[in-house]
Amino acid sequence: MKRVALISIGLVALVLAACAPSAVVATNVVPTIISLQVAADSNHVVLQGRYFGGGGEGSYVIAGANSDGQNGERVSVDLWSPTRIEFTAPSDTNGTFVFVVVDDIPSNGMPANLR
Repeated sequence: MKRVALISIGLVALVLAACAPSAVVATNVVPTIISLQVAADSNHVVLQGRYFGGGGEGSYVIAGANSDGQNGERVSVDLWSPTRIEFTAPSDTNGTFVFVVVDDIPSNGMPANLR
């Protein structure tokens, strides 16, 4: 009788565990630009911020965009670290905002006075 009760309790526990919701881990850390500095004599740009990652595939910088991140162009990055990015903006850049995209998640836009 004890054996039947233990088996029944075990089966009930197994069924309850199978019906429990599973945890979903979301990586929703948004890259954040804190400061942007443009060299006085060139379009060399230094971005400082958080959550830039390692600059792998799916990560890039958009310069010359509007405030919504549209109509900009991807730029070649010289240095990429989790907190600092350096690049030279193209001389024909017309827009005024810079964005960092990490794993297809865009950062806040930072106004830039690019020449």
